[in-house]
Amino acid sequence: MGVTSQIVSVLASTMTSSTTTAIFADNYFTSLEIVRYLKDKNCRYTGTARDNKISKPPLKSVKDMEKKAVPRGMHDYITSDDGILALRWKDNRVVTLLSMDVGVDPISSVYRYCSDTKKKEPVNCPAVIKSYNANMGGIDKSDILVHLYRTPMKSKRWYMRMFAYAIDLCLTNAWIMYRWDIKALAVDGLSFKNFRIQTPHLAASGTAGGWRVVYLPRGLQSQEHLSAHVGNLGEERQLIFS
Repeated sequence: MGVTSQIVSVLASTMTSSTTTAIFADNYFTSLEIVRYLKDKNCRYTGTARDNKISKPPLKSVKDMEKKAVPRGMHDYITSDDGILALRWKDNRVVTLLSMDVGVDPISSVYRYCSDTKKKEPVNCPAVIKSYNANMGGIDKSDILVHLYRTPMKSKRWYMRMFAYAIDLCLTNAWIMYRWDIKALAVDGLSFKNFRIQTPHLAASGTAGGWRVVYLPRGLQSQEHLSAHVGNLGEERQLIFS
């Protein structure tokens, strides 16, 4: 098992109930080895795959499917004896997926712009593609939130930038969990901007309410610095997760 697959296996080992969990990953992490490993753990997995990370499945080649004569929405698939689906689908480019969670049917339609007709045309979309696109959207939302209000830290030392990114990612994950809580309680909550502003105030409040003091890195030790930075970003940009 490669290094990237080992990352998935280590993270999957922390799950309390693998039978109710479905993992979605991009082609950086997906390999046939990790799919089979998780299958033995009764954990569902779906991910795009690079051709050099999987043994050549008996599917139409990428080169053949990229030909203009092959229409968008064309797909080819095969299911192994142990229930792993390998599918190749043509959209703007050819995509290869491995899954043991979702099948091909039902096939729905997605709309793509056609340069010939100058309008959007329906394109066949297998169920596994639709499921992957719906669930991988969370990664894109996380990236958007991380870069929405970034921690202002300029340094030539690479590890300082990683530390700043870790702060932003922790705040993003905390706000997402906070949104879950206020939704369950049916109360109004803070926007992501105000949540970031309030966090250092809560940290500086000592041990009240179970909080302890958390010291910010040099250059960010004053609450006013962070508040001023966030406050000068103009209109508040808020993303709502349903």
